[in-house]
Amino acid sequence: MSQVNIWLNEAISQGSYSFEAASSEPSIKVSSATTNFPDIQIWLNRKAGMGFCGWELKTPTTPVDDKALLEDAAKKARAMNADYFVTWNMRDAVIWRTPNCPVPESLNRGIEQVSHEHRLKTYPAILPVTEVNDLWVVSKQELLKARAREILYDLSILHRDGHLHLVDVDSTFFIHILTEAVKTLIPHIHQALIAKMGKDKKFKESLFDWAIKQAIANYDDPAFYETVSRQAVYRLFGKVLFYLTLRRFRSDLPAMLLKETPPSRLNEKLKEYFELARQIDYQAVFEEDFTDNIPVPPIAAPFIVALVEDLNRFNFSSMPHDVVGNVFEKLIPPEERHALGQYFTREDLVDLINTFCIQTKDAKVIDPTCGTGTFLIRSYDRLKTLGEKTHTTLLSHLWGFDVAHFPAELATINLYRQNIEDYRNFPRILSKDFFDIKPTDSFKFPPPKATADNDFMIEEKPPAFDAAVGNFPYIRQELIEKRLKRYKEKLGRTLAHGWMKEYPELFDSRGNLKLSGQADVYAYLFFHTARFLKEDGGRMGIVTSNSWLDVAYGYELQKFFLKNFKIIAILESRCEPWFEDAAINTVVTILERIPLKPSPLAGEGKGEGVKEDRDNHLVKFVKIKKRLKDLIPWDMKMEATRRWSGLDKLAHTIEKAGSEHFQIKGTKVENTLKGIATYEDDDFRIRVIKQGELSENLDASGKTVKWGQYLRASDVYFEILEKCKDNLVPLKEVAEVGFGIKTGINEFFHLTNEKIRHWNIEDEFLFPLLTSPKEIETLFIEPNNIEFKVFVCSKTKKELRNEKQLGALRYIEWGEKQRTKERGGHKKGGTPFPEVPSVQGRSFWYDIGKTAPCDFVVNRFIGERFFFSINKTGALIGDVAFVADLRNRKDIDIFSAILNSTLVSLFVELNGRAGLGEGLLTFYGPDIVDLPVIDPSKIYTEKKKVIIKSFEQLSSRPIKPIFEEVKMKDRQKLDSLVLEVIGLDPKKYLKPIYDGICELVRERIELAGMRKKIKNGKAAKDVEKLVEQIASEIIPNGAKRFPEEFIDSRYLKDAKEISVPNEPLKLGAYFMGWQEVLSEGGFKYQASSLEEAKFIIYSQKTNSYIVKLPKDKISIRKAVDEYER
Repeated sequence: MSQVNIWLNEAISQGSYSFEAASSEPSIKVSSATTNFPDIQIWLNRKAGMGFCGWELKTPTTPVDDKALLEDAAKKARAMNADYFVTWNMRDAVIWRTPNCPVPESLNRGIEQVSHEHRLKTYPAILPVTEVNDLWVVSKQELLKARAREILYDLSILHRDGHLHLVDVDSTFFIHILTEAVKTLIPHIHQALIAKMGKDKKFKESLFDWAIKQAIANYDDPAFYETVSRQAVYRLFGKVLFYLTLRRFRSDLPAMLLKETPPSRLNEKLKEYFELARQIDYQAVFEEDFTDNIPVPPIAAPFIVALVEDLNRFNFSSMPHDVVGNVFEKLIPPEERHALGQYFTREDLVDLINTFCIQTKDAKVIDPTCGTGTFLIRSYDRLKTLGEKTHTTLLSHLWGFDVAHFPAELATINLYRQNIEDYRNFPRILSKDFFDIKPTDSFKFPPPKATADNDFMIEEKPPAFDAAVGNFPYIRQELIEKRLKRYKEKLGRTLAHGWMKEYPELFDSRGNLKLSGQADVYAYLFFHTARFLKEDGGRMGIVTSNSWLDVAYGYELQKFFLKNFKIIAILESRCEPWFEDAAINTVVTILERIPLKPSPLAGEGKGEGVKEDRDNHLVKFVKIKKRLKDLIPWDMKMEATRRWSGLDKLAHTIEKAGSEHFQIKGTKVENTLKGIATYEDDDFRIRVIKQGELSENLDASGKTVKWGQYLRASDVYFEILEKCKDNLVPLKEVAEVGFGIKTGINEFFHLTNEKIRHWNIEDEFLFPLLTSPKEIETLFIEPNNIEFKVFVCSKTKKELRNEKQLGALRYIEWGEKQRTKERGGHKKGGTPFPEVPSVQGRSFWYDIGKTAPCDFVVNRFIGERFFFSINKTGALIGDVAFVADLRNRKDIDIFSAILNSTLVSLFVELNGRAGLGEGLLTFYGPDIVDLPVIDPSKIYTEKKKVIIKSFEQLSSRPIKPIFEEVKMKDRQKLDSLVLEVIGLDPKKYLKPIYDGICELVRERIELAGMRKKIKNGKAAKDVEKLVEQIASEIIPNGAKRFPEEFIDSRYLKDAKEISVPNEPLKLGAYFMGWQEVLSEGGFKYQASSLEEAKFIIYSQKTNSYIVKLPKDKISIRKAVDEYER
């Protein structure tokens, strides 16, 4: 009894209850001759003698509906004028309504007896509790304490509202209600949005600005407006759901009652409720977003009112903690998430990154672009596993920012789900553009507990973070700049504020940022995020596109990383796409901050020591060879400790690779590694190189060094580069590389034979034009395969008229009257051809300038076939490829053979960019000019003749995909001859070269294929189909055979057999991990977890009365998870 009293007073002191205290001392006179003592008394005002409810506490041997117990409890309740009383025998509990007592009790008549009609709420039994001594068993004591708090909360609702909401929350039905509301409301919101766009130009421009900052593409597409309408509806529902959920532990929030609100005031009334909640906490949920400016039209008001009335019926106090999050996960179809600016990073990848970066329980963690909060949620779990158990402390260590309100709202909800009972919940999630944040800023949050002063706020500064983790967005700042003018200037100012003094190398002499204008936003985020890290040892783990490894703007990043960090590891998977929706290949970059300047107290020579330590550090380029689910097989919830322990071992394996190269020499530890070392097992291929060597290479190059090769290349590639460096030169030294012809207006300059005949254009102005790589079937360009001719004319119209070349003249005059096409194909608002910007700098708008055929065609996009087409026909090449002209034209034949060797194909594969998720290799200008090729001037004449003859035999046939090409005898002969002229033995090197290039191309193609397969496998579901899908998962005897096809049969052999009725089963009440399984006919089973309950429901078959339940809980969870995918 005293223990329960302590629990209740503890809860009252922490929560926002209207009760003053609980006690067990006072006596109550129940008749003229009798004085009784309730076990627990709940007080509204103890001094004034205002009680609210008495509790009768018994042991499990006394039923809670024992007749004598009820009669005694009712007497005490009537004596204290209490409308309610509680009976609790540790195992079972009931709140009762006190029966009426219309006449004095002394007359002993007219007293209403306690019956089942007086039950207000019956709580699920606490099954593990069976005897009175269970009160002192810690695990069972926690269950009892939670039940006491739950009853107290329900009593506070009774005091506030006069009734309980007794419909238990069922997420499936929840989703059905919300889905129907979504279907109904979206057309009205969509119509209101279009109407506001038409009336308010400023609103329209602001909408487009909002969209581009959230990486939402095609904001001028009609489908975009429906996307915005959906987001507005989802966000409104999120706030409503969160408000109702918040009330379960914040009884000071008023009920959301809209029935009497006029439709014209609905928007205003909702804002009032949300503002009350915002003052309590969770700003990212209730803070206004741009989409909140889309009004709910009066015609739609009844639907909102009906939805809220419907939701008010639910018993939110018994709701499982994660229902709100689960509802949103299932309510928003996956194919809509990308359009809504949401990027979900898979948990196994997040956990791998967090393992590298979060190493102590005290670590402070920031996600600068937190999205829906996956990194922060998993950071919470990581910190908890490392030893930090206090919820409020855990939350204080986690900070997140996101420019988009809706993902930030979900992030707040997800953190809130970790411990909903703790009223001190305080998620540091802010919906702000991270580029607007400075490390010295402070932010105001509502206090955890309501105060009389609504203006009182808690002010906090972000700490210096031990870890920065996240998935940076994939959008080029120049695309934002087109919509939001001066955005680049803003980024420059932000970086200058942070780095101008400490890292001036990032800026030119005028103070301008050196970072390329084509850089993705993530490049800027790397610089800005680094400002928030602890200077000595703070780690950054970020997922980005892999493009920075190889493109021009990567130079500034590489230089910055090498000078200011230890590069711990760069990781890439070539066996699975880490993101299903993004057509882009990704890498993980793990960095550790080092101090730019030694502390004044560090002592003489300390700065050199830091530099030496940095340069001797071993950088690991890691190719992950297994799917993450195989590499990290442990379940997040049921095997959390084993999972984090296993991840620690994986991270340790990577970080310690190459440690044997550190040797003690005298009083110093030296790094003895020279060049590159490779370590490989079934899980990883780890390529190790000194950071100082990377710095030297970068300084010598003066531009981006292609680090992607360290991840992708086979060992033979590096061996050949080292052995043959005297015979290899960059392509730019032996050939001049340029663009194909850019006409500026293809629809005018590209001519079909039909168009030429129509205008009777003279042959003098027509040249064959290659416009597609598909027009090349063999190594030599065939004019007959070319579909278009290009119009080339440098004469004035007067000259054409004088020389009677009227076909060309009329065609030009016709062109002067034409306009470019706008979106949608119409020309009404297009630009006249002569005024198109791309033709403005010419002598005449129709003169594309001097043109000359090239020697070689260099494909910009490469799939499975590698070739450099040879142009001996005089054809011109369009802007679908690059062109090359040999400087020494005497070497054209031998160079044609060299370029088309598989050795050069390997160099192309590793110098190109594998960033596109569609499986194509991009081979662009900077990649082409630096392509290593054999210097033809160093090949003896006799060798040249043999190679040329071999090439002539091969060139007569079409080039096959590389997997077939390397099996061809003529190919093998040519490649062997090419290897011999640079001193390599074909018997040793030919097979590794073939294996290397085939592996690279296969990985590139298959990675794209996996992405497409995943996309196709997840057939698009609209909202209606989503309801059907969820319903089909609950209805037994569905199309899938469960559990046979989802669990190892050995787990079913010794499984527990459960008798079930021949009628549909469903989920019932849930409490403290116990989940009921029910049927309409009265069947009830207490499952030990939600997964176990689902396993039973999914396993049920028609006309079968037995379900087998495995004893192994992990296999149950995995089977359910697999079935629900």
